[in-house]
Amino acid sequence: MIRGKRGQLGLAAGAMMIIFLMTGILSVLLTENFGWKLDLTENRLYTLSEESKEILSHLERPVRIIVFNQAAEYPLLPQNLLNRYSQCTKMVQIYYCDPYQEPKTVREYEELGYKLELNDLIIEAEGRRKQLKFADLYEFNSSRTQVEKLVAEQEITSAIHMVVNGARKKVIFTDGHGEEPSASLMELFSRNHYQTSYGELSVTGIAPETAVLVICAPRRDFSEEEIDMIEEYLSAGGSVMAFWEPGTEGMENLTGLLADWGIRPTNRLVEEPGLHVSENPLNVAATYSQHEINQFFKNNRYYVVTPSCVALEQLYESQGTTRTGKVLRASIDAAAGGLKEGGPFGLMISSERVVTTETGEPVTGRLLVCGSKGIYGDDMLSSEKLANGTFLVQAAGWCAGEENMIHIPPKEMGDIILPVVASEVKKWVVLMLGVLPLGILLTGAGIVLHRRYL
Repeated sequence: MIRGKRGQLGLAAGAMMIIFLMTGILSVLLTENFGWKLDLTENRLYTLSEESKEILSHLERPVRIIVFNQAAEYPLLPQNLLNRYSQCTKMVQIYYCDPYQEPKTVREYEELGYKLELNDLIIEAEGRRKQLKFADLYEFNSSRTQVEKLVAEQEITSAIHMVVNGARKKVIFTDGHGEEPSASLMELFSRNHYQTSYGELSVTGIAPETAVLVICAPRRDFSEEEIDMIEEYLSAGGSVMAFWEPGTEGMENLTGLLADWGIRPTNRLVEEPGLHVSENPLNVAATYSQHEINQFFKNNRYYVVTPSCVALEQLYESQGTTRTGKVLRASIDAAAGGLKEGGPFGLMISSERVVTTETGEPVTGRLLVCGSKGIYGDDMLSSEKLANGTFLVQAAGWCAGEENMIHIPPKEMGDIILPVVASEVKKWVVLMLGVLPLGILLTGAGIVLHRRYL
């Protein structure tokens, strides 16, 4: 009777072990062949954002992503992320090129001017290409000794958008007047593959192909010559984004230009009694107005915070061929300079002017003015809880005439980074689903036999 029970227990243990092994093998097969994977990482490192899915859903041309390494040796984190792209659409194909086995392919790209290293990516479509270095997929600490964030999705998605839709555009940040652009604001453009540069207008002028001229909270006025350059640029269909700093004085030339376009910055700080963050009424949580820039936010409840924002006056709604409109505003209960009258106050105002060129072609110049430089602060643009980054992408896209600019916040990597490659994962799969269970089964069988014949 005892032997019979022992036999039944042994059979049950063996059956459970076989089921365990079959479940493990089945899960591996489903993962490898059908892409059935759950992203259980804390910060959803392998999950594509809605922005990426939107871009991929509209692809009409095939895109090829070439990884210069063997699939078995390429780090698992970016490999899994790349797999999500190919699983999301058949228009994206991933190809692994071993530089040692396919030196001809490497030489072909080097002849085109690319300096390739192991783990580099080439993203290409219809003869247009973008190279991404492996380090471009991560954000490092100040000493570049440790990875802090993953920016791979932003880089890959925007590279796909660039090779599908055409050449890079130029963005100039004005210089020489005490401007203070943040690193995150410049990265917002560069990660959308715009060419960014500083330009002291009296020296460099404004190139006709410039997509956007950005003026970041100047402390000194522009010269009349520089104002004439900006006016000429706008009249030719150019776009300007200007940010104001509280306490700015003696800016007659620049304020005169803005007033001509229907916008006048004041020196009155806006305070919100209810719609603010961090228990500071000067950190205004802006209200969206009816505007093209805000179409994205119709069904998305995100807050744009404008710290230390001055009230902007909308001098008129329409005058000649110029139209102005509020983009962001304070609530009706807000105060500005201690006065509650005149609300809701403008926090960001746009202006458009249709001009007929000498050739008789109508062009539209665009001006966007914000009363806060804090809106583009590094802390504001890097926060996943605030919409500042996404909003400024929409605003910059409106200025540049580009609908599909992308902002995907970096994802925190956590404290421990394990550089695991695919070949190592297979070894662990064999160990955990094969060797270890088999060892347990043999150990159990040995114990049973030992007790039986003891």
